[in-house]
Amino acid sequence: MVRKKTSITLVPLAVGWMMIGLHYFIFSQFFPNAQGKLGHDYQYNLPLLLDGYYWFLNNGFLSVPWFTPSFCGGMPLLANPATFYVSAAQFFTFFVDPLTSVRLSLLLFAGLGFWGFYFLLARIFKTGTWTALLGGTIFLFNGLYAYRFVVGHMEFHSFMLTPLVAFLLLKEEPATNRLWRWHVARNTVCCALLISYAFMSGMTQLIVPALIAGLVAALMAKLEFGAEVDLKQALLRLVLAGVGALGLSSAKLVAAMSFLANFPRDSYLLPGVDSLGKLFFLIFESLSMGGGQIDAETMIANSQWALDRHEFEFGLTLVPFLLIIAGVILNLRHWRQGVDTLFNVRQLPYLALGVILLAIPLLLNYYSPSWNYFLKTVPFIKNLSNFFRWFIIYIPFIIILAALAVEKTTILHRFSPQVAVLGMLLVVSQNLLTDKGFYHAQPYDPSVIVAAYRETRTNGHPPVIGNQVASYNESGQPALTLGRNDALAKGDCQLLCYEPMFGFRLEYLPFKSIHPGPAMSESGGLLNLKNPACYLYPDENHCTPGDHFRVDQKNSAEQFINFHPFPYEESRLQKTADWLNILFLLALPVLAIAYGGVALQARRRLKDS
Repeated sequence: MVRKKTSITLVPLAVGWMMIGLHYFIFSQFFPNAQGKLGHDYQYNLPLLLDGYYWFLNNGFLSVPWFTPSFCGGMPLLANPATFYVSAAQFFTFFVDPLTSVRLSLLLFAGLGFWGFYFLLARIFKTGTWTALLGGTIFLFNGLYAYRFVVGHMEFHSFMLTPLVAFLLLKEEPATNRLWRWHVARNTVCCALLISYAFMSGMTQLIVPALIAGLVAALMAKLEFGAEVDLKQALLRLVLAGVGALGLSSAKLVAAMSFLANFPRDSYLLPGVDSLGKLFFLIFESLSMGGGQIDAETMIANSQWALDRHEFEFGLTLVPFLLIIAGVILNLRHWRQGVDTLFNVRQLPYLALGVILLAIPLLLNYYSPSWNYFLKTVPFIKNLSNFFRWFIIYIPFIIILAALAVEKTTILHRFSPQVAVLGMLLVVSQNLLTDKGFYHAQPYDPSVIVAAYRETRTNGHPPVIGNQVASYNESGQPALTLGRNDALAKGDCQLLCYEPMFGFRLEYLPFKSIHPGPAMSESGGLLNLKNPACYLYPDENHCTPGDHFRVDQKNSAEQFINFHPFPYEESRLQKTADWLNILFLLALPVLAIAYGGVALQARRRLKDS
């Protein structure tokens, strides 16, 4: 079967941006929803965006906030794995309000995800234009991105960069091109930047499964094209990109490790599914129809916390599954006759590795008492509250499988434009018709944060976080109320903060003597304000996690509540990581200038010849 080289022309551009526009039309209605509200976890993220804007106003573009006085009596910011000061959304808030920033981020990463998957299919898997458009559309509408964004899990937005990373790692440069080594280096550096961005923007929990998903895509390319795909080179580039990403994010990584070392979260139960049949059904249901029909209470065992619908939103719609089934049925006769199959099964080592990688979510989400006990002894694994999110490993796999089904099945390939158009219509239709009542009922009111942003933008300076406050329920008792982190809008710090690092019920937060009242009030030689450096480097600062600023540190405390850096001691490892991070950042413009100079020189030579 001869395939034409796929290129971007007017029709693919128009279709692609139309799909992206439809995606924005369907999901932007939740920003805000029909009640004027946002997803419940925006009570965490929107105040963080405002907090980041406060820091920016006082310190400019080049300064990164290590700590924040706005939550929990004062706490680390950059070291928190879930925070995202280095992100597109935070950057947008330097110019527009947080709600508009969220909308822009939704649109931006939808586009990056669509075109990333389009190029992955068109240039790496050499599919036709229409098949690539269909694959890009299915990935664009994946439920993880859409519905996690809706409920406020903005840290997962970087998952949309996964196909772009896979494309850059697998993209071969012809050796006849004098600049091929420079092009490979450029692609590897871009991969390092994307992986680093994912970590810096809070996608800590999903970086490993996202990279596994990209590796599965690479193995599928190797199985499909054999010797045409240099998997060893791709893996080498991944290793180099990983080293670059570690260098570019080393300061946050070491700080996060210091924070987590003082606040491990290994006491939570690890839920799972107690039979393989039920687990396979859960995976199929969540990948095809999303989380709307899943009864977590009866399906999930050993669950400590309620798992709402959004935890199982991975839906790709029924379209890719129908294409895979059609491909299997229509190719059965050819397979029986020994004709080339969907994959080159002779490459058994690659096939075996792919099966092992695809089995990882099954292993992590299967529940038995003895297996669960073992998982709770494994570093990293024991600190997470569930592994259902690792289903994302199957998202690129299913889409690529469906695209290959179209390309490998004669009748589907012959009518690929019609198949693609019908498939895209079905994808959009299923997303339009899916019951979204759960998301329209999301309760968080963004008006307080938006109003505070606009007032601060008019005034030109942020408030001082001068008071500690606590939230109360209707009975006047301290409570973990919705929107309690909004206190920073009035220049207050919420003691009963919404901060998962300290536990879902703040069970790990060392309150000590912190209490509602002025942050600079003195008692027993201490201020009513946490010294956040003690959470990270207690030995170096002669304190313990949760300790307060001392009275003799009053000047430092004043700087802290005014969103300015204050002096503190770092660990030796942290200082090394900081310098390493700076060196890697400085290397980026040097590499860019060198690449630009070589490319310009090559163009002049070509023109002269």
